[in-house]
Amino acid sequence: MRWLRALYVSNGLAIGALYGFVPVLLQSRGFEPALIGLTTGLGSLAYAIALPAWGHMGDIVSGPRRTLQLACVPAAIFAIGLSAPIPAVAIIFCQLVISAGGGPTLALTDAMAVPTLANASREYSRLRLLTSIGAAGAAVGCGFLYARTGYLAAPFVYFFTMAATVTCVMFVPLGRDSERRRMARRAAEGRAQAAPERGRFGSVGEAFKVQPRLIGVLASVTLVFLGCMSAATYITIRISDLGGGPVEVGLSNGIGSVAEVPGLILAGWLASRIGIRIVLAVSAIGFAACMMSWIVLVDAGPILATRFASGVFFGGIFFSFVITMARLLPVRLQATGQTLFQAACFGIAAILANFIGGVLYATAGPLGVFGAGGVCAIAGGLVGFVVLPGVAGAAPPVGAEPGLPLSDTAAT
Repeated sequence: MRWLRALYVSNGLAIGALYGFVPVLLQSRGFEPALIGLTTGLGSLAYAIALPAWGHMGDIVSGPRRTLQLACVPAAIFAIGLSAPIPAVAIIFCQLVISAGGGPTLALTDAMAVPTLANASREYSRLRLLTSIGAAGAAVGCGFLYARTGYLAAPFVYFFTMAATVTCVMFVPLGRDSERRRMARRAAEGRAQAAPERGRFGSVGEAFKVQPRLIGVLASVTLVFLGCMSAATYITIRISDLGGGPVEVGLSNGIGSVAEVPGLILAGWLASRIGIRIVLAVSAIGFAACMMSWIVLVDAGPILATRFASGVFFGGIFFSFVITMARLLPVRLQATGQTLFQAACFGIAAILANFIGGVLYATAGPLGVFGAGGVCAIAGGLVGFVVLPGVAGAAPPVGAEPGLPLSDTAAT
């Protein structure tokens, strides 16, 4: 378990060291807001395309541990290109590789961890908060570092955090692979129920076949994260435009990340009492309110204060969707489910948020980006209120075959 905890921490260090600084890093390389949106949007497109493939590899081909290692190596190498004296087109290509390779680390980590937890609603929060703590510490520390070195040091810090991720995952117990071998033995003995036949879309097609409500869940994910991703990209630019430097940007990212810790803990406590759907709806509306406050706030100080509240609500949003995927799909499809979720939120939603957000920020400023993003987050929360399970404890246990009724009123 200690190596699994270390893996969650290393994921957070990677997020805090680079991902939150990418917009201002690109800005320091001479990219305009519209080009920043294009670059991050293309990276999100690469992420959305690659993530289901990584999920299929994790479930069917090589297992999530080996798949995570294969994904991290190219991301770490090409990250150095963001600081290299190369043309803008080459920088964009490096961002594509980082997004396609570094993106699935958290989803594959969740796929390894969640099926092994006896009570995922409670225990997952304790693991996932380590990522938030790591991201917060890295963001604040790197903010002070980059104030001295400039943003071009960020890719090199990211390289070492990815090396730590590859090292940690080598020692994580092969719980999921052991489960796969056990099921194979049972099938050979004629005691296991045969899995549905996979079509041309592999494990992704199987996931939609065994759980049709995934369509509605992913629609909710996309709408909510249209707001979340527009906030993540353009709040750093907003702070920079208001006169903030690397320290303020790092504090913004760090405060948002550390606030996810109480958000995750509170969401885990509430989900088994009032239901995942209510936790999601309240979190989405609260996050939207924070975004809309950034339209009228014109000083970096008050914005940093609201970043804590937005981080709490983001923790509730993220928890709701991870646990939903864990409960809707069986163990053999956990990597696929978690990567589908993150392909929707950090892929499809990020593509739209960055492409459209770059134009909105250039033409309408914060009102266009944060106003439209807030409306999308509210709409996604309402959709999730309809399609997500109710009380977390009433859903089938993690790893059970789906298809059982998800009661909204049964006691935990």
